[in-house]
Amino acid sequence: MIEIFFVGLVLAISPGPDFFLLTSNTLSHGKKIGFLTLLGNRVSFTMHLTFALLGLSIILQQSVILFTIIKTLGALYLIYIGITKLKSSYSSFKNKKGILKPKSYKIGNLHACRMGFLSNFLNPKVSIFFLSVFPQFVSPEQIASQPFFIAAVILIANSSWYVFAICVVGLSFIKRLFLKFQLYLDLLFGLVFVIYGVRLISEEIHHVLTQLSHFRFGRTA
Repeated sequence: MIEIFFVGLVLAISPGPDFFLLTSNTLSHGKKIGFLTLLGNRVSFTMHLTFALLGLSIILQQSVILFTIIKTLGALYLIYIGITKLKSSYSSFKNKKGILKPKSYKIGNLHACRMGFLSNFLNPKVSIFFLSVFPQFVSPEQIASQPFFIAAVILIANSSWYVFAICVVGLSFIKRLFLKFQLYLDLLFGLVFVIYGVRLISEEIHHVLTQLSHFRFGRTA
């Protein structure tokens, strides 16, 4: 089971929208909001994990249309988060007439949970990742006999990194350092989310165009 623990840990350590969202919310709003964001994220992560263990992810893998729709919605949501960050950064700059004094917008507890849930749930690659990785480390017999144990190992391994990251980012001296550069960091996080979302959409557009070209070529042949 060490391999399974390692898989869950690597999935968390790899930079992605979940990590950037948790880090951004913790820096901007404190550890409480960071952990509430993680709570929503964990609910979605558990759902993806359950889908994979039950074999339901195969439906997502084989349905190009469904995969594209979910991935596109996820990309649009990331762009929305990015624009929100950029607007916050711009408002701080504008309100002080060019004086860079940060002014954070507030988010509620439910909003934080929802952000964490949607950013993960609208990422179909999570389910596909489990579907492709499980056969390499887990036998069908293990999945059939120990599905909850396997899920618990991956969930604990994956969550441990995020808990560590939130605790570190939420340290008081890091928080004070962040406040000095909050405007720039909000701008950076906003750009990261927008660029990530645009990249996902461009990937899907390229994929659809490729499929259409293959379809047309097949018909002409």
